[in-house]
Amino acid sequence: MPLTERTERALEACYDAILAPTRWGSALQLLGESFGAASCTFYEHDRENSPAPVPMSVEHEAYSVRWARNQAHAPDPHVGPYLQKCTSFIRAGLTSALEHDLSTEEERCTIPFYQETARPEKREWFAASFFLVDGGDWCLPIYRGDHPFTPEDATRLAKVGPHLGKIVSLAQKFAAFDAASKLSALERVSSAAVVIDATGRATQMNQPAQNLLGADFNLVRGRPAAQDPASNRRLQQLVSFALHAAPGGPQSSAPIVVDRDEAPWLLVEAMPVTAFGSDLFSPGRVILLLTDLSSPLRPEATQLCAAFGLTVAEAKLAAKLASGSGIDGAAASLGVSRETARTQLKAVFAKTNTCRQAELAALVARLRH
Repeated sequence: MPLTERTERALEACYDAILAPTRWGSALQLLGESFGAASCTFYEHDRENSPAPVPMSVEHEAYSVRWARNQAHAPDPHVGPYLQKCTSFIRAGLTSALEHDLSTEEERCTIPFYQETARPEKREWFAASFFLVDGGDWCLPIYRGDHPFTPEDATRLAKVGPHLGKIVSLAQKFAAFDAASKLSALERVSSAAVVIDATGRATQMNQPAQNLLGADFNLVRGRPAAQDPASNRRLQQLVSFALHAAPGGPQSSAPIVVDRDEAPWLLVEAMPVTAFGSDLFSPGRVILLLTDLSSPLRPEATQLCAAFGLTVAEAKLAAKLASGSGIDGAAASLGVSRETARTQLKAVFAKTNTCRQAELAALVARLRH
């Protein structure tokens, strides 16, 4: 059974979306509707090893919100008990499945997922196309609510699988190239950067970032870590916040400073990959920007005076602290007593709306950009 002209046009739209990610929602909507579905999405069958976000059709978003809200108390059996059935289908060489292959009428009448998630969103009936992407099992699930999908639909879905495999493979390769390009662009402006995936592991880093690795800051089992316990706590909290920030919510937190014994302090900022472009199909979720606070680009005291209304003495102290000096070292360098430096620091905190030396260093460092 050949693909319909409508499905072929939808697949062409998916190819176009690889280079224009904002088109994924409408392209997948066309694909789902070509099979008589209300909505659809993509996902890798082994979701635990698939940290990269993937697109969904325009009409799938409302269902996805309810699905996520109810998953804790009304879990979707398609990603639980029925997943094992799907795995057995794939191992047997089957390339599509229908809701009737996975659930019984009794289960659809009694399992909370159908009552609280699927039926209210008119997504009771499920069908899926299974396909391979570089040796990994992937799935295109499609949904509707008015009547079940038929064996004819399953046959047509099986035909679309090889096309989807090529599309997803290309999308992944483009996402990997895009991440490498971002790192290269940051390197050209002397910005050290590390790409972090959904598990907190570093997947890529540019040469300036590699140059900053050492005893005080390095990768431990693939994850950025600081030797100083307090700095490491701040670093892990920063990464965790960035990875778990809700869509539409705050997308960044205040930068942190890593204390280093053998080198100047290190400023660490976390930015979502979407700040640099689309993160669809990319394993990278967050880019860590690293700045050595001994950088000659640090602001002069006159800039600090203008930016925050500091006195010259306060600005000199702030500049010293931003360069990684402790309060005692800064006082000695400026030729003032520790008590005087502490008094000036209190005034600096008040004028810059900060309350910790690390926050002050991060704020001052931003003047270089």
